Amino acid sequence: MSVSKQYIDHPLSINRYMPIAVLYFFFNSFMLPQGLLYTTILTPLFLIWLLKYPSLNYLYYFFIVTIPFALIHFVQGVHAAYYARSYVLLFTWFVFGIAFYQFLKNCHTLRSIFRVLVLINFVFVIIGCIAFFVPPLREHFWLTTFVSAGLTDFPRLMLLTYEPSYYCTLLAPLAIYYYLKMIMRQLPNAQVYAILITVPLILSFSLSVLLGIPIALLILMLFNLGRLLRNIKYQYIIFGSAILIAAGLIVLYFVYPDNPLFVRIANIFSGHDSSFRGRTVEAYFLASKVAEQKSLVFGAGLGQPKLLGVELWSEFYNNTFTVDDVTIPCVMAETFAVFGFAGVFIRLALQFYLFFKTKVYNNYYRFALFVFVFIFQFTGSFITNIAELAIWILAFTNTFEEFDRKKLKSAHG
Repeated sequence: MSVSKQYIDHPLSINRYMPIAVLYFFFNSFMLPQGLLYTTILTPLFLIWLLKYPSLNYLYYFFIVTIPFALIHFVQGVHAAYYARSYVLLFTWFVFGIAFYQFLKNCHTLRSIFRVLVLINFVFVIIGCIAFFVPPLREHFWLTTFVSAGLTDFPRLMLLTYEPSYYCTLLAPLAIYYYLKMIMRQLPNAQVYAILITVPLILSFSLSVLLGIPIALLILMLFNLGRLLRNIKYQYIIFGSAILIAAGLIVLYFVYPDNPLFVRIANIFSGHDSSFRGRTVEAYFLASKVAEQKSLVFGAGLGQPKLLGVELWSEFYNNTFTVDDVTIPCVMAETFAVFGFAGVFIRLALQFYLFFKTKVYNNYYRFALFVFVFIFQFTGSFITNIAELAIWILAFTNTFEEFDRKKLKSAHG
């Protein structure tokens, strides 16, 4: 049986994992205080569920890495309450990661779950578009903020999550999955799925994801160019897609040159995009200022950037900041502020170790996910972002075998 037929999505079906998948994707932060998630509250239940699986042993690694840092940080001096609260939050993040990994090991209907999530998501997108014109409901689906120069009071779709970029990050593994399905011609009604996936991504307008996905797919193509070009089917798909995208951009330039995407990209290159600066140059600069107050090698410690950053942020942005206002909207910069050069080294070393250990390069989907999230960590996210963690775990777990290089080679010659 060919790959294209063997791995086509099965008809919709409800399974025991669907409720938690829907909760994670759509309602995880709904009606909760900022920063709190239902998956955080469910940590005790995750631990009870994991008791019967060997994967719970991974919990030891959490303490092996974090306890030495904690000892060093307490010797340097920290605010114990803030440190303890952040440590517990990091612990719940790690438990979720183990639970998600075990879920991938147990679940054999992930393709159906992806399909249901995409369909439900689009229903919510339609509801969100209607809610946009109903002021009392708009704030639950849209965030209207200053995005970049020329894009003031710009509405961005976030559905029932707390932030458009987080919502877009949730969508990323589904989008890459279905775009690859289209490229490999394993997907009936590809045009319909293209709409179901692309429209929400555009409406959320998270540039790190909107650019990260095509960059990841492009690098995947270049990495496997020789293999792909040997197949006439992929030649048509690659060159046809390139021509369509180029033509679309050219038409957009002449018909609507001041569109938000072009405006924001132009602002990034001219240095006028405050959001991009805040997630890159400014994030790393401020993170270094926080770390150097304690230790550039080991960082300032969990929870400490909020306390140490109040005066720094207020002076840097010439505005009044409180502890709750201080954030570092870039996970790599935040890692540096919290754990210093040692933390950055451990983070990158672990990623490359797992890349080769799990042979990410042997599966197109996993490789694309790895490239996407590897780039993403330098331009956004935060340490306890479970949406980013889920992408890392998907990249290191061989869930979708239809994208294995050997199976595709065998199927298409």
